Order: sequence, then C-alpha cells, then structure tokens
Amino acid sequence: MNRFTIAVFASLAALTGVNSVAASPEQECQKLKNDHDVIYASKGFCFKDPEAKAKFGNDNCYTSKPKFSDKEQQRLDEIKDRQKELNCK
Repeated sequence: MNRFTIAVFASLAALTGVNSVAASPEQECQKLKNDHDVIYASKGFCFKDPEAKAKFGNDNCYTSKPKFSDKEQQRLDEIKDRQKELNCK
C-alpha cells in the first residue's frame, strides 16, 4: 500500500472516528486493530507484527516512535479504550 493511500485512510479514520458497528466482537476487534495500524503506518511506523508488516509493509518505514496529531492521538486512545471494553487480544 503506498504512503498516499495510507495517509488518506489514516486521515479519514482519525478525523471521523470511524465507529461502524461490527457484526461480532471479534470483527470489531479486527477493525479496531486495522484502524490503529493505518494511523501508525501513515506515520512511517516500522511494524514488527507479522500481520501488519504483511499488510502495510516496511518499505517506507522510518521510525519506531511516531508522533501523532492531537486528533490522531485522540482516535488511538478511543481505539485502545474500545479494545479494552471488548477484551480484544
């Protein structure tokens, strides 16, 4: 996935909060993980998780400590809170 596409998805996820209701807790957990990873990928994060690495690649990565805008951090916090509520793995 190219950086522009990742940035577009990350912007949409961060700005809209993307709170669609999943059919099951497992599906919602997977969507939350994807939303999280999209935001990280848009910031050049170098993934260690094999699934995220396969999906987003590390060809354009450059950091293990990305910096986020206030909106992005707010969305990441929302994701984390919802993952706790659902007991996501």
